[in-house]
Amino acid sequence: MARVVVVGAGIAGLSAAIHAVSCGHHVVVLEKKAKIGGRGTSQNVDGYSLHYGPHLFDKAGPFFRMCRKLSRVKPVVKPIRLDKIDVVGYGPIRPVGNIKQAAQNKRAIKQRSLANPYFQGVNFLANWGIDYNDFRINSVVKSRLCASTEGWIGLIGRLGAALDEVGVLIETHCEVEAINNQQVYLTDGRNFSCDAVILACGASGAKRILQPISSQLVERNLTDLITTFGSCIEVGLSSKPMAGKQCLIDLEHNAAIIDYAAIQPRLGSVGSHISAITTGIKDGKPEAQLESVLDRHIGGWNKHIVTELRQSRIAIGYSNRIKFDTFGNHKILLAGAWVESDYALSDAAADTGKRAAEGINSIL
Repeated sequence: MARVVVVGAGIAGLSAAIHAVSCGHHVVVLEKKAKIGGRGTSQNVDGYSLHYGPHLFDKAGPFFRMCRKLSRVKPVVKPIRLDKIDVVGYGPIRPVGNIKQAAQNKRAIKQRSLANPYFQGVNFLANWGIDYNDFRINSVVKSRLCASTEGWIGLIGRLGAALDEVGVLIETHCEVEAINNQQVYLTDGRNFSCDAVILACGASGAKRILQPISSQLVERNLTDLITTFGSCIEVGLSSKPMAGKQCLIDLEHNAAIIDYAAIQPRLGSVGSHISAITTGIKDGKPEAQLESVLDRHIGGWNKHIVTELRQSRIAIGYSNRIKFDTFGNHKILLAGAWVESDYALSDAAADTGKRAAEGINSIL
C-alpha cells in the first residue's frame, strides 16, 4: 500500500482518488478552493443548477459509468435529440417528415464529411471546437449525450460521498506550493511525505509545480500544449424563447445555445435553462459577441432573466496533450482533460484519473 497525495478535487482528482483507493492505496486529496468539483460543478440558484459552461456527458463514457457504479440510486438522465438540434441556416440535423434530407444528413455524418454543415454542427456540439474526437461524435449521433436532473453538483456529490464512505480525506483550502523528493509543501507552512503524487490541478497549476522539478521535461512536453478558451453565459429564464428546440448551433460564430429544460423537463417546467458558449475567440470581447449571438437567435432573452452566471474566459479543452506518466521518474503522475486520452472533456478527466491511479505501482 502506497501513500498517495492527489492534488486537485475536480473530476480528474476525484476519479484518481476513487481508483487509487480501489487499488489498495492510502489516499489524501488536497483542494485549494473551498469546494470540490473544479469546473465540473454547479451552483443551485433560484431553482436552477448553473454550470460553468455547457456540460453534457456520454452515458457510456468513463465519467458517467463511474458515477453510476458508485451510486445506490441510478442517476436520471435524458439524451439530446438530433431532431431538436438546429444548425443555423440549414435546419435540424434529423428533420422530421423529410426522409430524404434526414438520410443525406445521416450519410454525411457517417462519412465524417468536414465540408458538410450538419457534420460540422455535430462535431462542434461534441467537442466545442477542440480536437476531433470520434467517441464524442458517436455519443451525439447515437443519442448518448445527456443532461442529468441533478446537475453536475449532484454527480460530483456522488463521487465525494463515495470517497467519504471509504474514509478518504479531502482537505479544502490547501494549496500546494512545491513538491521535492516526495515531500509535499503547502502554502500554509505544512509539509509531509508521500510515496506518489497525482497532479490533477489543471495544466497551469501543474506546470507551476513541475517547473522546479524538471524545467527540461516541462519545456519538452508542455510548451506545445494548446488551450482552447471560450466564453459562457448560463441563465435561468422565465420564458421559453427556443420553443422546444434543445440546441442551436451557429457555425459562423463558433457558438451553441442549449436549453437544458427542453432536454430534461424536470429541470424547468415553467421557463428555460439556457447555456450558451462561443469558443476560439482570440481578440475582442467574447462575452459581448456571445450576447450578440443570443440576441440574434433568442431575441428578448435578457428581459426574462431569473438568475445568471457568466464566464468571460474559461479553458474549454486542449490539443497536443501530455502523457500521464511523463514525470513518473519523479513519482508524479498526471490527470486531467489536458492529459493524453482516447476521450475528451469530462470523460478524459475521469479516464486519466483512473490511468494515473492504476499506474502508481509502476513508478514505485
